[in-house]
Amino acid sequence: MYSLMVCDDEQIMIESVRHIVEKEFSNVRIIETARSGREAIEKTLTIKPDIILTDIKMPGINGLDAIKEIKKVHNDVKIVIVSVYEFFEYAKQAVELGVSEYLIKPVKKERLVDTLQRITDQLDDERRKYRWELEAKERIEKMLTAVEHSFIYSLLFAQAQKADISRYKREFFDIDNDTGFIFVFAFRKTGSRSDYDAQLSDSLDNEELYNLFKNNLKYRCKCIVGPVMLDRVVVYAAQSIDDLYQQRVHSISCIEEVMNLLEKKYDIEFKIGIGRIHKDQDILLSYQEALKALNSEGSGRIVHIDDIAPNIFDVGYEITLQEQKLLISLENGDVQRCLTILSDIFRKYPNFFEQESVHYKIIEMMAAVRRIATENGIRDKTEPGSYVKRILSCCSREEFEQICTEEVRNIACQISARKKSNIGKIVEMTNKLINERFNQDLNLDDVSRELHISPQYLSRLYKNETGENFIERLTSVRIEHAKKLLRLNRYSIKEVCYMSGYSDPNYFSKLFKKHVGKSPTDYQKLNR
Repeated sequence: MYSLMVCDDEQIMIESVRHIVEKEFSNVRIIETARSGREAIEKTLTIKPDIILTDIKMPGINGLDAIKEIKKVHNDVKIVIVSVYEFFEYAKQAVELGVSEYLIKPVKKERLVDTLQRITDQLDDERRKYRWELEAKERIEKMLTAVEHSFIYSLLFAQAQKADISRYKREFFDIDNDTGFIFVFAFRKTGSRSDYDAQLSDSLDNEELYNLFKNNLKYRCKCIVGPVMLDRVVVYAAQSIDDLYQQRVHSISCIEEVMNLLEKKYDIEFKIGIGRIHKDQDILLSYQEALKALNSEGSGRIVHIDDIAPNIFDVGYEITLQEQKLLISLENGDVQRCLTILSDIFRKYPNFFEQESVHYKIIEMMAAVRRIATENGIRDKTEPGSYVKRILSCCSREEFEQICTEEVRNIACQISARKKSNIGKIVEMTNKLINERFNQDLNLDDVSRELHISPQYLSRLYKNETGENFIERLTSVRIEHAKKLLRLNRYSIKEVCYMSGYSDPNYFSKLFKKHVGKSPTDYQKLNR
C-alpha cells in the first residue's frame, strides 16, 4: 500500500483526486491533504508520504518552494505537480527538483491514472530492489561469518598456510599487516551450573551477548572473531609491532570498554587471556600464551601474558619459544622452516655444548620432536632408546648439531611426504567420485562427507593441488560427456542435459555455450 498526500488550495481538486484514487487504485490511499505550502511541509515531517500531488500556486509558501523544503527531509518521495501554469521556468525548476511529472490543469482522469500507475510501478521496482539488496547483504554477512569462523579454526588447528592467512585477511577483512595477537574470552552467566549440559544450554542462549561483543569489538579494532565454543570465544586482532607497550595498553583498554558494555547488560562472569604479538606464521604461539594468561590464578579478569611473566627473555624462555615454532612447522611438514629454526638456535647459542642449561633445554626440545614424530605415526627404526643414547653420548658440538639436524630433517620430510600422499589420495578420490557420479546431483558437500573431511578444507586443498576448483572440474567433466553424447546424434538436447547431470535445459545450454563457444544445438549440427 502506498500513501498519497494531495496539496491544493481548491477543495474541489482535492475531492476529485480522492474520487479517482479510491475508484482506480487498491494500492494507493490518500492519508493527508494540505491547503498551503507550509502545511504540506509540516505534515511531511510527520507522515512521510510515498507520493505527493501538489499545485504550484498556494497561499504563503508556493508549491515549488515547498518541494525544496520537503526534499531536504524526505528525498525519496515521488512528486507530481498539477498546475494551470505552463511557464517554461516552472517546468525547468520542477525538473531540477526531481519532480516525477508536471501535469496541466484541467487534468484528464486517464492522464492522472496513467501517471500514478507509472509511479506505483516504479515504487514497486524500488521496493523489490531494496529487498533484494537487504537479502544480498544478509547472505554476505552470513558468508563472512562462516569465513571468519573457518579462519579461526584454521589458525587454531594449524591448517592454514601463511599465504592463505594473508589472502583471507586482505580480501575478506581488509587487514593488510602480517602481525597480530590472539585473545581468548571465557564467560558464563552468574549462578549458572558448571556441568557440561548446563554450559551447552547456556552457549545456545548467548547469541545476543556474542553479537554485542563481536560488533562492539569490531567497531574499536580490526579483528576476526571466532564462534562461541561452549563458554569461549577466540579472537585474532591485527596489530603492528612498533611500540609493544603502548599497543598492549591500547588493546587492554579496547577490550575493557567492550566488557564494561557487556556487564551493564548481562549478569556474567568473565576472564580474558591475551597473547603477545607474533607474525602470522607463528600466531599459534599467541594462542598458547593467551590460554596460559587465561588459566593464571589471581591475576584479574583481563590478563596479558606479560602481566604474569614480565620480561621473561632468558635463555630458557627463548628456546621454548623457538621450540614451539619448530613443533608447529614440524606438524605442517615444512622442512625448510624447521631447519631454519634449528639453525637459528645453534647460531644464537654457539657455546651451547658447554652451557649445561642450554644443552639440556635443546635435548628436551629434541624429545618433543620425537613425540611429534610418534604422534604422526613415524616410528624410530633403530632399537628403543638408541636415539636418546646418541644424543647424550655426543662428544662435540658439531656431532650434536649434526644428529639433531638429521633427525629434524628426516621427521619433517616423512611428515611432508605423508601429507602429500594423503593429499594425493584425497585428490584422486575426489576425481574418482566426479568421474563416477558426474551425471547425478553431486556437490562439494557430498564428496567431503564421503571423504570425512570438511568442505572448506577439501575446496582449498583441491584448488591448491589441481589449479582448478571442484565445480570447475565437475563442469568440465559434464561438458565433455555432453559433447560425446551430442556427437552421437541419438539424443535430444533435453536428454543430453539430464544425462550430463543437469536438471535445467536452459541453464545447461548457457553453460555449454560459455565453455564450448557454441550452443548444444549448433554443436550437434556441426557434428552430424
